[in-house]
Amino acid sequence: MSIREFAAHLGVHERLVSKWEAGGVRVHPRPINQAALDTSLARSDDVVRARFAALIEQQSTDRTAAPGADTRPASGTHANYSSEADLLALIDAGAMRGDALAAISERDLIMAAAHEASDHAGRAESTNVGATTLDQLDADVMRIANDYVSIPPVPMMVEMLRVRRRVYRLLEGHQRPADTSHLYLLAGTLSGLLANASTDLGYYDAAGEQARAAWAYAELCGHNGLRAWTRGMHALIEYWSERPRRAVLLAQSGQEFAESATAKVRLHNIEARIWSKIGSASDTERCVRAADDAREIGEVDDLHDAIGGVFGFNDAKAQYYAGATYIHLGLAEPALAATGRAIDLYANGPSEQRSYGAESLARVDCAAAHLINGSLDGASAALHPVLGLDEDKRIAQLEERLIGVRRRIAAPAFRDASEARFLDERIEEFCGSTAAKGIPPGNSPA
Repeated sequence: MSIREFAAHLGVHERLVSKWEAGGVRVHPRPINQAALDTSLARSDDVVRARFAALIEQQSTDRTAAPGADTRPASGTHANYSSEADLLALIDAGAMRGDALAAISERDLIMAAAHEASDHAGRAESTNVGATTLDQLDADVMRIANDYVSIPPVPMMVEMLRVRRRVYRLLEGHQRPADTSHLYLLAGTLSGLLANASTDLGYYDAAGEQARAAWAYAELCGHNGLRAWTRGMHALIEYWSERPRRAVLLAQSGQEFAESATAKVRLHNIEARIWSKIGSASDTERCVRAADDAREIGEVDDLHDAIGGVFGFNDAKAQYYAGATYIHLGLAEPALAATGRAIDLYANGPSEQRSYGAESLARVDCAAAHLINGSLDGASAALHPVLGLDEDKRIAQLEERLIGVRRRIAAPAFRDASEARFLDERIEEFCGSTAAKGIPPGNSPA
């Protein structure tokens, strides 16, 4: 403050403040003015009070020191601090400036800095995550991702949530940065799995929330494989939510992060499927060609290829996507060829890779292609295994696709056919008891 400002602050005349300043240590204010000064000091913040104490200490040292003597405090003495924590607090507050530094013992300062470094390093080295814990969590994610293709969604969601909650609890503790990044990757993959399960149960808003969480975790750990997969998953959610234009943008943005052949092929197939729903045959064909070219890339990644399952995109799934794409465009023959190959690959491939959901959807698309060709018998044969699925495996996409088949059955060409009426009744019965309808009220999937 200026002299005038300080006088106003205390409530005294500015000439009195000038007299105090000129008189220095010889000045002894009257008791009433000492009280005003004490009150001003008491109302000041910690930094001001610390600076005041340090200056008083320095003045005391200056007065008692012999001429030419070392005025630094002897080792072990303190200037307004009783511990290393107090000294460091004064440094944080910015109180140690100018002459006040002379009141600090060099040894105290050096030792406080050294002790702080060793304490912090010790905490940084500590971790609540061991190698065995991370190995187990990795194994859990791989098991869930691969079991999901053959086990109903609701019990798998319970397992996904159990493992992710364990990851969350670990993240609340302390671990090495590399282990924290690993935990974020696990949280992201589990959120992606939960997004997939939520779509299978028809909860697209919840699925979108899970996908956005998966993306956030992918950003935190900087994992391009998870970024690419999550963009594709989010694109599918928008596609099923009847927002195809946004879905296209998401699928395209995923290519920026796709580093393996599987990631690139999957995203191109997803984009092709969306363009076919929009009705753009040229864009669909462009994406199909791009997917064929991407298959020649030799790179793999540790999510799409090493974990696989839900994160994979094998030939059977690619054929199933192709069938759905051709159905949107109304092309019966290529749809029949693609769905036939998908069904054959699933039926005759490794049992652990047989996805009941994708195979059933391929059969529904196969039935739709038969109806486009006017074959009611072919459609009925294709749907027979689907309509016999257990209720807990009747995912939401099956119900949506079967509604489309019912519309085709209602066409004039099949109106008087008894087989058409019978098939329509069976589809209606199937849709009345799906996996999502089996979830008790109030227990919707997260």
